[in-house]
Amino acid sequence: MERDLIAKIGDLVGSAAKDPSVLLGIGDDCAVMASTPGRHLVVTTDTLVEAVHFDLNYFDPWHLGRKTAAVNLSDVGAMGGRPRWALLNLAVRPGLADGFWKDFSMGLMSRLSQYGVGLVGGDTVSTPDRLSVSLTLIGEVEPGKWLGRSRAEPGDLIYCSGNLGEAAAGLKWLKDCKGKRRRFKGRRMPGIRRRVSMVALRRLVARHLDPEPRMALGQALAADGSVRSAIDLSDGVATDLAHICNMSGTGAEVWAHEIPISRALKAISRILGISPLSLALTGGEDFELLWTVSEKNEAGVQRIAAKVLGYRPFRIGKMVVGDRVLLKTRRGTEDITYQGYEHRT
Repeated sequence: MERDLIAKIGDLVGSAAKDPSVLLGIGDDCAVMASTPGRHLVVTTDTLVEAVHFDLNYFDPWHLGRKTAAVNLSDVGAMGGRPRWALLNLAVRPGLADGFWKDFSMGLMSRLSQYGVGLVGGDTVSTPDRLSVSLTLIGEVEPGKWLGRSRAEPGDLIYCSGNLGEAAAGLKWLKDCKGKRRRFKGRRMPGIRRRVSMVALRRLVARHLDPEPRMALGQALAADGSVRSAIDLSDGVATDLAHICNMSGTGAEVWAHEIPISRALKAISRILGISPLSLALTGGEDFELLWTVSEKNEAGVQRIAAKVLGYRPFRIGKMVVGDRVLLKTRRGTEDITYQGYEHRT
């Protein structure tokens, strides 16, 4: 079965063979690629496990393939890198038909090919119960131009690229509706009626099922060289900003009234009975880009980000002396260090 699956996926994603940088692709012990002279490699990997990171009651295989690619692409984008090659590892449980793998592969490659990435190898094994999907992504970056987590300084301003909490709200809605409808297909969902529009709900659900990596923004900020630190928001501001604090030896102050929260999130939060601010700070999987920049370079970086995004990025706080992430509200100050999203069974 494993050999057959490798052959099927290889046939479906044969586009890597058209990439002149791939000297030897799927089918041998190793892939052989020609890297670009004068570039450094960036490498990342992520694993998605059934019933932990996704649920096939509402995750169709096409979207699963796209998200498998997107979470890795987001990491490379957050470093300012250019993604080049991917390796796919699968732990396959019984009960998944050929059509599942066809749709998964098409979804995966629809995302990878968007950024010129070729699938060059991987591995498959059998597992008795849960499907596990792991992608390793290899990219390139100009020497000394990558964005990291360790150079933030007290006084730096903290920016993010878009609205927060929407993916967490979409996931919460999908979980609450499981059993009422197997998959979200843009139809009327229980409890909506006039309280939240279908357009808004589709947006929230799409933010979870099909996140958009901030590739172009990360590359533009890295090329400029003014950004001191950056990270993609996979676990929420409370945790991801804490990673920057830990690596940089600083603290951070987040301003509650500046957190970008959409009308859609506010509307769905009322229905779900959850604080939109809590979802925005701790929900995770928005895959927006967060970065820090000195006041001196703030205006220039704002212009670069606005040109890529089509709107001004959001200033949400500043780096301070200390080692904690502090949330400032009208009621006072709260420690939210590492209080972001954690995947659990």
